[in-house]
Amino acid sequence: MSGAANKPQDAAVLQVRELVTEFGSGPSARRAVDGVSFSLRRGEVLGLVGESGSGKSVTALSLLRLIDRQAGRVSGGEILFDGRDLRTAPDAQMRRIRGREMSMVFQEPLSALNPCYTVGDQIAEVFVAHGDGAGAATRARVLELLSLVRIPDPVGILRRYPHELSGGMRQRVMIAMALAYAPKVLIADEPTTALDVTTQAQVLDLIDGLRRELGVAVLLITHDMGVVAQYTDRVAVMYAGRIVETGEVGEVFRRPRHPYTEGLLASVPRLGQRWREGVQRLAEIPGSVPGIGVIRQGCRFEPRCARAEARCAGAVPPLLSDADGHASACWVTSAPADAAPTKEPA
Repeated sequence: MSGAANKPQDAAVLQVRELVTEFGSGPSARRAVDGVSFSLRRGEVLGLVGESGSGKSVTALSLLRLIDRQAGRVSGGEILFDGRDLRTAPDAQMRRIRGREMSMVFQEPLSALNPCYTVGDQIAEVFVAHGDGAGAATRARVLELLSLVRIPDPVGILRRYPHELSGGMRQRVMIAMALAYAPKVLIADEPTTALDVTTQAQVLDLIDGLRRELGVAVLLITHDMGVVAQYTDRVAVMYAGRIVETGEVGEVFRRPRHPYTEGLLASVPRLGQRWREGVQRLAEIPGSVPGIGVIRQGCRFEPRCARAEARCAGAVPPLLSDADGHASACWVTSAPADAAPTKEPA
């Protein structure tokens, strides 16, 4: 596990407090992210996990204020980056921060890259956008980035178009673009989507190596619990726009407290499980994640939870934390005696 080998520094470079993101306006507005809080320290990898539709990608886009203004908005909370609240930062300041201090690797690199421009031109555009021009120095920096992400023959890759590269190579190009200015925070949104398992491991090893070498804080968004177990220091489990459990990854995996976390872990295939334990099919969580238009008074996981009680439908459970920072939001699972409402470190 990555955290055991490289313990992150204590100072938080990113603090998210009660983040709210809505789509629509007025009475028809619907919350896709509803009161999300977490922190991220230098050199740390935080895994943000949950099923599709849980609000993971919307959270990531909200941090960089990339939500389409005609469709939605960040309507509440704070996004504190090195003490600056990005939610209220001027647009000009956000343009300087994006790509320079905080970068994002988007899903589906083939659609994220422009098919009409070469790889070299697209990476160089990052430097041009921040006022550094496109001369010989920029070309040398582009070649250095391609070497950093372990792309063979970087000179040849400069002249190629995205469709000429494999999925793994395209993902490395996206990572190179994100690392152009050695950002303090890297957001990786499903960086292994549609890649074969060998290439997945290579990309994740690359990100892990870069955060060790450069001290980059990484927010790793995924639905793969195996990836979380191997590559993250802490994990935040997200469901229907809320974080329902968070803590040190080993502790959460050993002693999950929320029924949703238990369900995610139980659904992970285990080699030889069928024959050793007589299991005829994989475990599953019944039902599906509610759409953002579905608002419930109580726990949003209650309709799918086998352990739900009457009180679960009446009020939203608070996210309670123990002294070790392991927090969960569930009325049924017994909270430790020293549990208290979760507060992110300053």
